[in-house]
Amino acid sequence: MSTADISISNPSNSSWDMSQERVFIENLFCQRFNFFILIFSLVIAGAAGANTQVKLSAILWIGYVLCTLVALTVYRNYVKLIWILRYLHQVPGHPVAQSGVAIKQLGWRGLFGVNQIIGIIIPVICCTALLAGAILASLGILASN
Repeated sequence: MSTADISISNPSNSSWDMSQERVFIENLFCQRFNFFILIFSLVIAGAAGANTQVKLSAILWIGYVLCTLVALTVYRNYVKLIWILRYLHQVPGHPVAQSGVAIKQLGWRGLFGVNQIIGIIIPVICCTALLAGAILASLGILASN
């Protein structure tokens, strides 16, 4: 189902529109990504400071679960943001659509989508690294100090 197939009801007495929703969701997306990076960094710092194998294993497993849960919220916001941006690109005269047209007329191309890197790729790599570390620490292959 494309964004064109979905109608958006916006009561005339509502002061909230899709532009404000985009600003809200984009801000929330960035905040949750920053929180994800903070938790990941704390887990890595805790794992580096673990002085026993049990602590190392526990820190990595707990960190994996926490990071995965936060990564799911980052992904959910990524999906909402992409949907809103696609919707706004289809609204004639909207600044998002106008800027997209102007960029195409200039012949400029984006190299890659940064939102996808922030919303999918980085969380998957970080969570996979924590899972691998947790498994290796549990098996005694990854040793503490």
